[in-house]
Amino acid sequence: MPVTGKIQLTEGKETLFITLYAKAVDCRAKRSILHDRKADEIFKTIDGDFTKYKGFGNIVTVVRARHFDEWIKEFIAENADAVVLYLGCGLDTRITRISPAAGVNWFDVDYPDVIGLRKTFYADRAGYKMIGSAVTDPRWFEEIPCDRPTVIVAEGILEYIAADDVKILLNRITDYFPHGDMMFDVMSSVAIKAGQEKLKDTTGAVLKWAVDSIAQVDDLNPALKIVQALSPFRSRFARGLSPRERLFYGFVSLFPKYRNMLRILLYRF
Repeated sequence: MPVTGKIQLTEGKETLFITLYAKAVDCRAKRSILHDRKADEIFKTIDGDFTKYKGFGNIVTVVRARHFDEWIKEFIAENADAVVLYLGCGLDTRITRISPAAGVNWFDVDYPDVIGLRKTFYADRAGYKMIGSAVTDPRWFEEIPCDRPTVIVAEGILEYIAADDVKILLNRITDYFPHGDMMFDVMSSVAIKAGQEKLKDTTGAVLKWAVDSIAQVDDLNPALKIVQALSPFRSRFARGLSPRERLFYGFVSLFPKYRNMLRILLYRF
């Protein structure tokens, strides 16, 4: 059943449809990167105009998601009792794509109205819980175990948080959890300037945190140690693109100004 009548998202939360659209389109592509059938199923139930979400970097979105998926799988393989914490989950189907073993506890966190929408498609169960909260509100920490190895993913969300609040969040994470990995993406000032107007007009969202040097991130929390930083344009998963797409992104990656518009980061603490 279409769920259009139930969707009333405010304050830029509509950006969750950008990533859902990208993953649904990828699922239908001949050279799919994610093969995310669940995303396509959810997409089909929403009777809305998704054409306005074209041009927001669909390929980059799915390449980023694939990298995060693989990093999470690697962490779980090494930590059978892991806690997975997904900040700003939106309608992402990562829990379905990864399908962790019973020993893993998974928590999806997002605004209460987003989680309300998410519960149209998912339900809490043993080992999986959804928490309705702004990620900058520290009260959600109370619902997460703090005595196990933890992997935190913040995909496509920190760009919308002011630098001072990102610093507070990162320090709360390393203060609360004993050890683990954290992965997220950052956008350069060039990228933010290029996409800000269209994003705001389309979704109401405002990009707030620009990162032109990884040192800017390092300075926010010395407890976080960089493991990997890469451009999706040079990702091994981009090899699955069509020859024309590989040629285009390969050419773009030759120029640091454009190669570093979006970077995928993996930190350890």
